[in-house]
Amino acid sequence: MTKTISDSYIMFKRVLVKNTRSPEAVIMALIVPIVMMVLFGMVFGGVAEVEGFNYINFIVPGIIIQCICNMSGATSMGVHTDMSTGIFDRFRSMLIAKSAFLAGHVWVSVLRSIIITAVTFGFAFVIGFRPYAGFVDWLLVAGVLIMFIIAITWLVVILGLIATSGEDINGFNFLLVIFTFVSSAFAPTETLPTALRVFAEHQPMTHVINATRALLMGLPLENSLWLALAWSAGLAVAAFLLAVRIYRGKLTQ
Repeated sequence: MTKTISDSYIMFKRVLVKNTRSPEAVIMALIVPIVMMVLFGMVFGGVAEVEGFNYINFIVPGIIIQCICNMSGATSMGVHTDMSTGIFDRFRSMLIAKSAFLAGHVWVSVLRSIIITAVTFGFAFVIGFRPYAGFVDWLLVAGVLIMFIIAITWLVVILGLIATSGEDINGFNFLLVIFTFVSSAFAPTETLPTALRVFAEHQPMTHVINATRALLMGLPLENSLWLALAWSAGLAVAAFLLAVRIYRGKLTQ
């Protein structure tokens, strides 16, 4: 167990250093949340209305989820690059814990998403976001978002393991971002056409967004918190098990 943790930490540092040596990726990771807040909060916010809400207060949870999904492509691309450039074969031949390769990418991805979330919240406050959450509410928000981050991370790790090209990764990442539009991120689901409304009301992002919004704005949670946690935990476990299975298959090839 100690060796697994130490090897995973070494891989974590490797991926982290590799990420920081790409300044354009770091800059984009920090700029995208700001651009999204300006675009939806200040440009579209002038014409959009949600009854009972300041529009910036309404959209912050959705923008956070969208930024997490948008930046997740870096994780799948990193896994795919390692798998396709030969470094994976070198790691496979070394006396290191086999799980350390995936753990390094996952830990960096979770850390990056947490930083992106913090940046998004910070800029949201600058442009007028005013939540009513107390300390416990903020802890619950952190728990909901971290669970979602872990689920998305393992999903994109699977993509990195099976992708044959960068185009595959870009396409899936685009699909994740599109899903945020067909949710309660930018408008109440009641305003959507029937077919889209049914999908939006039952997809996991909507539950995560609704739970986060309710906690931040002092709204009734109803069953959104449990649905958000259940969806995220279920997706995380399923994606983890599938990723490990695929990874073990790669090790024996």
